[in-house]
Amino acid sequence: MGKSLTDVIKDVREGVSDEEETLYYLTETERAAALDFFESLLRGAWDNREVIDEQLRERLENWSLDRVGHLERAILRLGCYEILHRDDIPRKVSINEMVELSKSFCDMKSKDFINGVLDSITP
Repeated sequence: MGKSLTDVIKDVREGVSDEEETLYYLTETERAAALDFFESLLRGAWDNREVIDEQLRERLENWSLDRVGHLERAILRLGCYEILHRDDIPRKVSINEMVELSKSFCDMKSKDFINGVLDSITP
């Protein structure tokens, strides 16, 4: 069984230090804001997962959502949440960020899949 959302958020908050490369250049206030933003995305995707998963299922041709890899599924859920529920984030930015995440953490073929699925979602 995986960790709870609360445990994941706690692990991330505790694991980010001054030496963390991606947040190193931020002030303490900016770092806290970045972590709060991250937490809001995770909680939003989790709280809206039924609607998000239905949106994703409707767009997966000849695939079930369970067949999609865990990381790809998580990235799709975050992207779908941003597109549907975060008016402050431009749709193209959401898609691009999720494609970039997939390049960093998934198989290289995943980026096209993630781009195609998220591009088919409209708010």
